[in-house]
Amino acid sequence: MRFFVTVLMLGLAGCGALRNDGPLGTDGSGSAVTPVIPNKSLQLSSSLRVPLEGIALGVALYLVVDPLSPNWRIEEARLAEDRFRIALRRKPFATGGDGEAVRVFHRRAGQIARDHRYASYAILEYTEAIESVLPAAQRVAYGVILLK
Repeated sequence: MRFFVTVLMLGLAGCGALRNDGPLGTDGSGSAVTPVIPNKSLQLSSSLRVPLEGIALGVALYLVVDPLSPNWRIEEARLAEDRFRIALRRKPFATGGDGEAVRVFHRRAGQIARDHRYASYAILEYTEAIESVLPAAQRVAYGVILLK
């Protein structure tokens, strides 16, 4: 959903970039065609004006990057009394963090061991990969731990 909102916002930002205050022309039925985002600006101070298409572009970029969201989504499944599968998926547009999957995996494995009152854990399998998904490829990591 976030991807489609972002594409819409970027499209709207492009429509307002034509710097024409009036109609852009007419369509096949003779109706006036105007930009989706009007050629207006927001006056922030006496010397600073921000065009509406710039605001729309900023909102779209924030939706894509979302710097406050966690870089990794963690899913886990219990396979047996003392075994867990951990799956990590990095957000599509992240700034940095390419080598941190194994650290996030170890941190989550340690939390699982503590939550279930085990002293430690052993990694039975661990794999990192890049999955080709829309809108952009994502780093993933999968592993199974044994609680000891």
